This record gives sequence, structure tokens and C-alpha cells, in this order.
Amino acid sequence: MAKKKETIIVDEGHIEIKGSLSRHEIVRKVINTFIDAESQSRGKGVKFRYPVENLSVGKQLFIFRPAGLRKWNFDFKVDVLEEFGLGKGTHDEIKLDFQNKKQENPQKFGVLLQALTAIYNCSENDVDQLLKNYPDLQISFQTGAKVDVLLKVIKWMFIMEDIVYWNYQGRAMLYTVLKDV
Repeated sequence: MAKKKETIIVDEGHIEIKGSLSRHEIVRKVINTFIDAESQSRGKGVKFRYPVENLSVGKQLFIFRPAGLRKWNFDFKVDVLEEFGLGKGTHDEIKLDFQNKKQENPQKFGVLLQALTAIYNCSENDVDQLLKNYPDLQISFQTGAKVDVLLKVIKWMFIMEDIVYWNYQGRAMLYTVLKDV
């Protein structure tokens, strides 16, 4: 029986996307970070982990590369832990969280959509800074994920989709689903 090769996880530096960088600038920054960081440690069984966000739940949000089976380009996986309140972080689970928040507090849900749209449009990529514009949004919902966790996970899913579907819709696929909840 063949021995399974051990997976080596290489921890890389923090990737910080803040301010009003354009979609193009974000993709370039993330991909260049991958190229620079991964040039010396590559091969079968090597995975890379990048911290990308500090979360209010006392954890960090990480992205992993390569993303998984048959994904060897610049794709990555947003590492969503169950304690974040989003299950595994699938589009359906995020959509359900949005639906539950809309049902819980329809008035503040409109404000949540404004924050989501700011991230989608890249007018403010720093979720913590963005939430300063909506000071009570973080405490407006008791169901599901905390608002900062939700928006930070979505931000990195947008970035991932921009990279994978560069010539297509990119972040618009997920955004359309969420804004139409």
C-alpha cells in the first residue's frame, strides 16, 4: 500500500487589503503576494496559509492555497470555522445568514446591504473602518454570524471570485445572490 505523503503547511505573512483599492489593484496585490511568498516553497503536499483578517470573535480569518482538488491556479479557500456562525461558509450558508438577518431586523438589513455594497464596489475594503460609518450595525443582529465576521468572509470570497472568474462576473455572482435576498 502506498504511503500517503505528508502535507506541509507554510504560514505566510498577513495580506492586508484596506482603503479604496480597485478590484484590479486588489487582484494584483493578492496574486503578487502569492508569487513572492510561494516561490521558494512549492511542490506536491505543500499548502500555504495567510492570515487576512482579525475577527471580533477572537480568531483570525485565514485563506489557504491551493484551494483544493484540481485547483492549481491562483485560487484560494477562505477558511471559515464553524464557530464563526456560517457553517462551512458556502454561498448557500451565507445567503441563509442574510435571509435570517433580514427577517430578524428588516430596517437594519438595509444598512447591512449598504455596507455590503461598499465592499462590493471597493469604495472601502477595510470592514472595521466601514463599520465605523454604521456604529450600531454590529449589534443589530443576534442571529448567525457577527456582522464583522460575515462582511470579512464575504470580502475575501469576493476577492477569490475576482481571481478565479476574472474574465467573467467575479464578485458579482455572490453579490447578486445576497442583495436580492
